[in-house]
Amino acid sequence: MGSRVLEIVVFLMDHMRENQGALPFMDDLSGELHGLGYTDAEISSAYSWVLDRFESMHETFFEQFPSEHFSNRVLTQYERLQLTPDAYGYLLKLLNLRVIDDQQFESILERAVIFGPHLISLDQIKMLTSAVLFNEFPDGENMSTSDVHIDPTLFVN
Repeated sequence: MGSRVLEIVVFLMDHMRENQGALPFMDDLSGELHGLGYTDAEISSAYSWVLDRFESMHETFFEQFPSEHFSNRVLTQYERLQLTPDAYGYLLKLLNLRVIDDQQFESILERAVIFGPHLISLDQIKMLTSAVLFNEFPDGENMSTSDVHIDPTLFVN
């Protein structure tokens, strides 16, 4: 369910960017989201997360929504070999939409690299992202990386 909620969060953030930061009422978008196959619970969870995330920020947070993130993280050669272009592009999109911050970006990359020599697909990066963002890991799946604690002083950027 976490990656589906993340998809709705991205949808809402895209909508906010296109509308100068205005978040529509849930009722205005729920029909469209239902048409895409999302449940009321998923829509409500995503909408609540967006509201909670930006509730404490000043009203004009999105007034001057930047078109891009201000810094560029250069991937190591090993990281480039680990991620499909779609997976990396998705992470950059989330960073630019401010769905994730720099530290979460690094945490997601670290978790992806831990999986070893296997190429990380878009679906897998969505799963890792939702686990980091919503602090939950899917039941019944081998997510041994959830016990890994990354020291922020070891980050490149």
